[in-house]
Parts: sequence; C-alpha cells; structure tokens
Amino acid sequence: MIGLGSGIMLFFFGMAVYIILGPSTDTYLLPNQVSSVIKLTGMGIVCITMIVGGFFVEKMEKDTKLLLLLFGVILLLLNIFLFSSSQNY
Repeated sequence: MIGLGSGIMLFFFGMAVYIILGPSTDTYLLPNQVSSVIKLTGMGIVCITMIVGGFFVEKMEKDTKLLLLLFGVILLLLNIFLFSSSQNY
C-alpha cells in the first residue's frame, strides 16, 4: 500500500513540476525532461509494487493476487508501449 500510494503521489508531483517550471519550448526542454523522469519513476514504482504484491503477499486471496499481478503487468506494458512511441519522453 505504501508503494502504491507513493508511486501515485510521485506521478502527480511530476505533473505539478511541469506546471511550476513553466512551458517547454524546442530549445528549453528542462521542464519536460524533469517532469518525465519523475512521472516515469512514479509509474515504475506503481507497476513494480503491483507485480511484487501479486507474487509475494501471502495474506490475500488467490483471485486478488492474480488481479493485482495481471493489472501490474498490463500497466507496465501500456507504459512501455505508449511512452516509447511518444516524442515527449
């Protein structure tokens, strides 16, 4: 739960950093780059937490663990495909 919460908070903090640093242009890419690193770190923490939780948490039901693992893998694959095809990242 701590990993999921911190990953989601880090993702939204990355979106706030982009707003705070101002708009990025073709020559000034720092806001976009810093925001991307923070957002991708947050999403990585969320995906890793879901996958590890699906494997190693023993106090959950079998179906809940399977859903957690499945959503973690789907979210990880979506992030890989969407962010690799995007020009901003």
